[in-house]
Amino acid sequence: MTGALSRAAPPADRARVADSLAAFAGWLRSVGYTSYDQYDFWATTYGIWSKGLYYRYGRLAAPLVLPLLAVDWLVPSSRRWVCLPKRFAIADAHYLMGFLALYRATREPTHLSAASALADALLASSIPGYTGHCWGYPFDWQTKRGLWKRNTPLVTTTPYVFDAFVELYQTSGDRHHLELARSIAEFVANDIHDTAVGDGWAASYTPFDTSQVVNASAYRAACMAEAAHLSNADRYHRLAAGNVRFVLDQQRPDGAWPYSADDPSDQFVDHFHTCFVIQGLYRAYRVLGDRAILDAVQRGYAYYRQRLFSADGRPRPFAEADHRQFRVLELYDHAEALELALLLRPDVCTDALVVSMVTQLLNLQTAQGHFVTRISSGGIRNLVPYHRWAQAQAFCALSRYYEQLRPAAGVISIARSPLGRCRVPSSRDS
Repeated sequence: MTGALSRAAPPADRARVADSLAAFAGWLRSVGYTSYDQYDFWATTYGIWSKGLYYRYGRLAAPLVLPLLAVDWLVPSSRRWVCLPKRFAIADAHYLMGFLALYRATREPTHLSAASALADALLASSIPGYTGHCWGYPFDWQTKRGLWKRNTPLVTTTPYVFDAFVELYQTSGDRHHLELARSIAEFVANDIHDTAVGDGWAASYTPFDTSQVVNASAYRAACMAEAAHLSNADRYHRLAAGNVRFVLDQQRPDGAWPYSADDPSDQFVDHFHTCFVIQGLYRAYRVLGDRAILDAVQRGYAYYRQRLFSADGRPRPFAEADHRQFRVLELYDHAEALELALLLRPDVCTDALVVSMVTQLLNLQTAQGHFVTRISSGGIRNLVPYHRWAQAQAFCALSRYYEQLRPAAGVISIARSPLGRCRVPSSRDS
């Protein structure tokens, strides 16, 4: 948890932030914790088949995937005809941490109760058969590295649940949550594999692959570093240091990180994966204390600010203009940009940037309470609210910001604010 925002930078209006969070909480109560997802079409039988052929044959198979791309772009709500809403561990973890932040800010018992209920749901959805608790996706996922079946544990999901249980322990003092976090750390340490690369080692994405995805190693490094801090285990410390070394070695001279170190076709640089890498490194630095890590974070953040933001100050989805740049705005980018700014302040970024990210996020809120998911070229909007991509992340980041807005006197309760009375910008204002 970071400290309160400096008085030197004018914060976003506290009442507006409170109203925004109240509106979102009201929407969340009305819809529950299941939702459609960004990957819905690609998790269908046809989606898995066509995507697999595309990864195998490239442009020759493009006609097979173009229909799904088109319908997802033009009519995203049509996914309700081909799938059912699902519950996602990564979303539950972010909602849990968001409610904990609100509890710390307001001392409203309802927020702690919401967090505790989410913890129970997460524990119930843990995947059995491994050395510790772990989580993945509730759908089959076709990747370049093969088909990963539903409930395959992922190193990009499980560490968020680790963070959630650590925060729940720190907030409630219940050691049961600490023991659950330690169980998760055992999975991350034992079931995620290492591949030697140079002086470090790359962490696998699942217990069944040997990929060299850079953000996966950053997640592993942060989780192991935090686990070492909790238990003073040398083994966790060594794993964190080895994964950090791999991530540092993959940094380009300009400060950027490619998505993957072992696949020439995965050398793109995008916004939210860059956020994941910098976040993981900085969190590892706070435990390991190696100045080289902070130097890499600062160089990476300089690139990030220069190449992954548009001239108007909005997060830009990709660093280089290519066929993916038709996305003009991505909620995931906004949520992770705010999360990263809160984490790095004041060592690397300024309060002014935090306030800018908050204001932009507030301007993406719809009259229903959730946030705009995506805006594509031509002004085409995706207003389908995916919990995993990235309503939960946006709520968590905004709740953390609200927690840091320490008022001089009084506490604003947002637990039961009527949705109709909240001052929420229309989605047209985005």
